[in-house]
Amino acid sequence: MEKFCKISFCQLAGKNKRRNQDALFNGESVFQYVFKKPETRIETREQFIIGVADGVHNSTAPAKASKVVMETLQNLKALNKETVIYLQDKLSESLADNYFGSATTFVATEINQLERKAKILSVGDSRAYLISQNGEWKQITEDHSILSDIIELSKDKNPNNYASIYGGVSSCLVADNSEFKEKIFFQEITLQEGDTLLLCTDGLTDSIDSGNIKQVWDRYDNILERLSGYQKLVKNLMFYDDMSVTSVKI
Repeated sequence: MEKFCKISFCQLAGKNKRRNQDALFNGESVFQYVFKKPETRIETREQFIIGVADGVHNSTAPAKASKVVMETLQNLKALNKETVIYLQDKLSESLADNYFGSATTFVATEINQLERKAKILSVGDSRAYLISQNGEWKQITEDHSILSDIIELSKDKNPNNYASIYGGVSSCLVADNSEFKEKIFFQEITLQEGDTLLLCTDGLTDSIDSGNIKQVWDRYDNILERLSGYQKLVKNLMFYDDMSVTSVKI
């Protein structure tokens, strides 16, 4: 019997922005839309990769950086820790001469449908969540941010006690012809039938707290309505950043 799963995705550029600094790869194509209405596609391949990238806004050409990384991901067959080195090399090859210092975070997953395994790779603060069929959420990735580093070294583990200036990323891919020596997150997990793996940039998680993210998810049964709910909630804020979300349901 042929296996298939559903990949759903959407995008939203930050307030008053004419270009999205995020990029998204849905296993088939790379997207970088100011607004991408939620959409679902059926994936029948035994093994495939999806991901999102968030261009670092104060770098030279963040939109170009995120797009290069997702276009490179589009041509890969598998993920491992060494993939990060390859992605940084391709980023430098593409942008270092004309856009030195262009930077991006990313999170990607390689899904094996037959074995129900997922390899998850990330750099920075783009996240991967595992959502069970009964609605239980678990953050898989670890944020590589200045705030996370401070909290890790501090006795005070409450992030609310620190100023927002510490929210910047502490690890990212950079087009500077250097060897990648920053933090990497890599983990393989087992998936159950009905599980959803959701990948997102911080335009979702910085705009909406975890309780509201789960509330919107629980409010709807349809993934497209859930993604649309996230877009609407973010757009109602006084300020919001670029948001890209893609999910795969096993």
